[in-house]
Amino acid sequence: MSDHAAADQHAHPETAKHVVIIGDGHAGVAAAVRLADHGCRVTIVESSVHMGESQTSHEATDSSQHALMRLCTNQCDLYRRLGVIRDIKWQKTLYLTGEDGIIDEFTGDDLPAPFHLARSLFKMKRFTWAEKRDILRGFLSCMQVSRSARRRLINESFRDWLLSMNQPVHVIDKFWAAIIAGACNQLPRQISAAYGVRIIQEGFLHNNTAHQIGFSNISRDEFHHRCLEAIARHGGELIEGTRVDRIDYDPATKEVTDVHLTDGRLVTADAYITSIPFRRVAELVTDEMVRDDARLRLLEQIEGVPVIGIHFFVDSPDHHDVMTRSHLLFTDGPIRWVFNKGRARGESEDGTAWTIGGVDVSGTHHLHAIVGHAEDYADLTDEQIIEEAFAEMRLCMPSLTEDVSVVEAHVVRETRAASSPRPGGSQLRPQPAGEIKNLIIAGGWASTGWPTTMEGGVRSGYRAAAAVLAMGQPDDEPVNFNTLLIPDVQPSNLYKAMSG
Repeated sequence: MSDHAAADQHAHPETAKHVVIIGDGHAGVAAAVRLADHGCRVTIVESSVHMGESQTSHEATDSSQHALMRLCTNQCDLYRRLGVIRDIKWQKTLYLTGEDGIIDEFTGDDLPAPFHLARSLFKMKRFTWAEKRDILRGFLSCMQVSRSARRRLINESFRDWLLSMNQPVHVIDKFWAAIIAGACNQLPRQISAAYGVRIIQEGFLHNNTAHQIGFSNISRDEFHHRCLEAIARHGGELIEGTRVDRIDYDPATKEVTDVHLTDGRLVTADAYITSIPFRRVAELVTDEMVRDDARLRLLEQIEGVPVIGIHFFVDSPDHHDVMTRSHLLFTDGPIRWVFNKGRARGESEDGTAWTIGGVDVSGTHHLHAIVGHAEDYADLTDEQIIEEAFAEMRLCMPSLTEDVSVVEAHVVRETRAASSPRPGGSQLRPQPAGEIKNLIIAGGWASTGWPTTMEGGVRSGYRAAAAVLAMGQPDDEPVNFNTLLIPDVQPSNLYKAMSG
């Protein structure tokens, strides 16, 4: 058990409630871990036997890379509690490429923050000296935005804010778009300036290490298995392979009374946490619940963001490694990330050849591409997505020569996994608790002060756990849902002096 978990264990034995969590994504796991550490009995209901938020997982392929940045303080905390932080390999360099095929290194050094990235910025080859000066001015502009001023930017797009800071369009499209899309799969025109400025401040300016990216060497399924093992050690239970079919609600008490599962079981608890996409929540709640709880009346107005990942298994006549770096962050086109998954292993655990879609991919090179703005591809067939994505990758990756062939490719779509961090969208994101006393809402799309990312999901899970622990206190006593959150990345003394 981690030091954090040990400190929390049985800290509030009077809150020993039974809590049902619907869904086992990062939000659900985070809520379950914190509640279990506080003595609650947790039951997780997950419809997929391949655990995680994706319902389209296919032969160990995911739509998004299991990665995090050091600025994700709550996600890092959850991984420490679960004992999986040791499976993260950290890298201090971001590799940027574009249709010119040039690979630039954006890396921190030993200069004090916020200057730790300056030397690598000035070494970049794809930007002129004037453009590098503009980027530096953009960073300095972000530094001057206080927390209170940042909150006032919630209704303005990050692109409009950058334009107001005299950032050239070319710099926005090539540099700021790459950084922001890499962090939250959205472009500057689609994300609130409040979120964009926060990502730049905490991820790239506050200290020397927050920009570093970590890659897990375990699959997402294995990650969730470890999570559930940890929860089980604390008395938790997993009901797997079924789903919640109906929520029973008593309008007289304004409480959920139980949930019905598709396998016929009825589960009763003291509190119920939804850790599922917002569209799924809207399908489960009744008209009476929508009438009685303002949070639920907003669900239909939330804008969804599709997520698309493409797994390529490629080979070349001489079997050379087509990608030697761990990742590439694209500055051009709809593809934003390509991750190096290495050589596909020769055999699966049962000794048979590793296949994808029935095709033997043993020994091929596995590349995982992430579409930064998936709406560009949402209406295309899988075959069209594969063709266009690989053509874009060839432009940006000279190692993908004409003799490199695609042995197999697999598209993974998640159409409801995330909510848009668009300007003005924050007022639609629900708080954990509301008028229905024991219905708690979690998910990266809920109110967290953070874009819809894994970090946002963990934050919402911690906030949901705090809401459950606060149940029973007087109605006139305000609830602080942030009591279990881990502090954000703290700025260096030099940053604080320069930002005023």
